[in-house]
Order: sequence, then structure tokens, then C-alpha cells
Amino acid sequence: MLAPPTTPSDRQAPPSWCVPAIVVASLAVTALYAGFGTGFVLDDWCPLGEGSVVGPFEAAGAGAARDRPGAYVVYLVVFGGLGAHPGAVLAFQGAVALATGLVLFALVRRFVAAELAAATAIVWVLLPSHTSLEVWASASNIAVALLALLVGLLVLVDAGSDRGWALGGAVLAVGVLCYEAVLPAAVVGAVALPWLRDGAPRWRAAAFGVGGPALATLWILAHWHDDKQAGGLTDLSQVVGGNLGWGIAPDGVLADVLALVALVGIAVAVGRLGAVPFAFYFYAPLGAGDRFNVVSAVGAALIWTGIGAMAWRVRRELALAGAALLVVGAGPARWERADRWSRAGADALAILDAIEARWPEPPDHPIVLGPRPVQEQNVAAFLDQSNVRTAVQHLYGVSGVEVVLVFDQAAFDAAPEDQRLDIVELSSLEATDEVEPT
Repeated sequence: MLAPPTTPSDRQAPPSWCVPAIVVASLAVTALYAGFGTGFVLDDWCPLGEGSVVGPFEAAGAGAARDRPGAYVVYLVVFGGLGAHPGAVLAFQGAVALATGLVLFALVRRFVAAELAAATAIVWVLLPSHTSLEVWASASNIAVALLALLVGLLVLVDAGSDRGWALGGAVLAVGVLCYEAVLPAAVVGAVALPWLRDGAPRWRAAAFGVGGPALATLWILAHWHDDKQAGGLTDLSQVVGGNLGWGIAPDGVLADVLALVALVGIAVAVGRLGAVPFAFYFYAPLGAGDRFNVVSAVGAALIWTGIGAMAWRVRRELALAGAALLVVGAGPARWERADRWSRAGADALAILDAIEARWPEPPDHPIVLGPRPVQEQNVAAFLDQSNVRTAVQHLYGVSGVEVVLVFDQAAFDAAPEDQRLDIVELSSLEATDEVEPT
């Protein structure tokens, strides 16, 4: 068991560089996305299309206020309020990411030295393993869920009364109502972190902390949406690569080296900590799918920082070399992924512009898009019927225009020539992934 520090670092003023470094790192990431340019892709068009025709209060979709009310509020702000301006949405996401980095620093600082806590937050900010939370408007609710998770845990750790613990549990409930995937971390953290802070169980804190997420879960179950279908067991074999290898570096030898280094470091850490708390997080692929790294990316930052701290104690040069290796891997990967998200947004606009140029008024025949969607490393402009239907609805400001997205050349060629539009020719993305109808 970890003993509480004899002189908690959070009771001392942190070094002057800690907070500014986190702020600069976070702003640099947002500035990178702004430099490439951002846009709307994939599921973004569903709330945009509904909001443009029905109104901003319907931007989150029918029933969302009941089955996921936290996400509904976030979508109301992002799509209902800021939806016409991608730059404003990016600023919102950047503000959430900055706040998350600062709260992560404050939370980790309750257990380790301020320098190490700041390093953890900076590593989390800089690693490109959760890009969807930073740039994809549809993942805004997930980013807010992570922020609420960390704030709730911080309140629980610091509180010393029922009122404070109840507040912490309520904030955790908000996180769960934004995105259910934070539930396991909320429950485990509510029990474990106050215990670790004091070196003894804090059952009342745990009861209030777990109670909030439990009530939120009951609400979700009572208002379960038919579209939320559970799939099979996630491929957990790729969680290491997703957070410690190819998820933070371009795929290749460097990604393999980083994953190997991390595994060796984890093996050493297990002997000291007695457990690896990240073993059961869901695997997250690249691009739009890395939203599943919402919690495990924080765990990966803790792992990397812990490895660096151990290396620093053995030989400082070793720690500095490892940090350089991480930067060499993560820097180009983040650059590539920012460019990819930007090109996807540009592709969506190019397709919509081509539709409007071809049919200035809503046509009375189907619009056939094909011969297939273009997806590069799990990022695309459009992938299914709901994407294109609501995008065209947003374009014309009316509903009822029939749009068909086909997935093979034969189906595309079968459509009348005056009804079809080749979206592959308009795309700047390279089709690296096979796409099947959903």
C-alpha cells in the first residue's frame, strides 16, 4: 500500500514553471490545429443538420436530453451555439483541454512532487493518443466527461465533510451523464484516491463518491436508447500499442521501440506498485476512434512519467534520452494527425460545395455519392448515410433531400450519371482503410 506523503507537496507552492508550462503546451496544441485549419466531419453533421432545420435545442438529437443529459447540454453549446463556426468550437475544446491539464496537475500533485505532477500533465497534453477529444466537435462531450471526472476526484480527495464529498460525487455524476465510459474510473477513483491520500479507508467519502456515478448510471439504464448496442469484447491486445506505441508515434520501428521501453518500465513498476491499473481499459484505434482513450491516455501519461522518474534516479542522461525519444516520436505523429483532421474537414466542405454547384436548389432525385467513402487512419469526411443526409440538410436548410452513399464502384456506376457525384476525386485524404456499410 502507498503511504501518504509526510509533507504533501500540494501544501507548498509549486515551482514557478509548472503552471505556465502546462498552459503553453496546451495552447501550442490548439494553435497547431488552428494553423492547419479545422472543420466538421462524420457525426458532426447530424446535430448540425438537425439544428439548422429544427432548431438549436434539437441539435443533440431526439431523446438525448433523456438518455445522456450531460452530453445534450454540451452539444447544445457546441452545435446549437457555436456550430456555425469551427474556430469557435476549437477554442471551446482548447479551453476544456487546458482546464483538464491543470486539474490533472492539481490531482496528481496531491500524491507526488509538483514537478512530477506537472510533467504528467504536460505528457498527457502533448501525446497524440486522444486527438478526437481536442479537435472533433462530436467528442466534445467526452472531453467534458474527462474534465468532470478529474474535478470530481480532486474534490473528493480534498474534501473533509459530507457536503464536500457529496459535491465530488455530483461532479462525477455529471461526467458519467456526459459519457458513460468514465464510470469505472469514477468508481475506482472515488474509493482508492481518498484512501491513498490518508493511508486509511475513507468510507463516507467513498460512499458519496460512488453514489453520484451510481445514480447517474441508473438514470442512463432507465432511459437507455435503442441505438446503444453493446458489442463483443474489445481487442485488448492492442491497448499497449494504442497508448504506448503506434498511438503516439508514426507506425514503424520507433513505435515498436517506444512500446518495448514502456513495457520494460511497467514490469519494473509492477514490482513496486503491485498492480497495473490500466490493464482493463478499452483499446482505442487512431483518429475518431481514439476517443476510447479518454481515460487510458491519462494512465499512459502516468506510466511514461513514472518511467522517466525511475530513469532519472538511475541516470539522468538515460531519462533525458528517453524524453527525447518520446518527443521525436510524438511530434511528427501529432503533426500528421492534425493535418489529417484538417484535410477531412476540407474534404467535407469540398463535397458540399460540389453538390451545391451541381444542384443549386435541392434536387427532386437522389444524390448518389461514391464510389466509396474515403477514410485515412480512421478519419473521414463522411462514412454513412446519416452523415451525408444531415450534411446536405444543413447545406440546403431543408429536410427530405434523398442522399445515397454507396460503397463500391458497381453500385455507383448503376446510378444515373446526372444523379451521382464522385467524392473520391474531391478528397485529399488517402484511402488507407476498408470501409463497409454500417
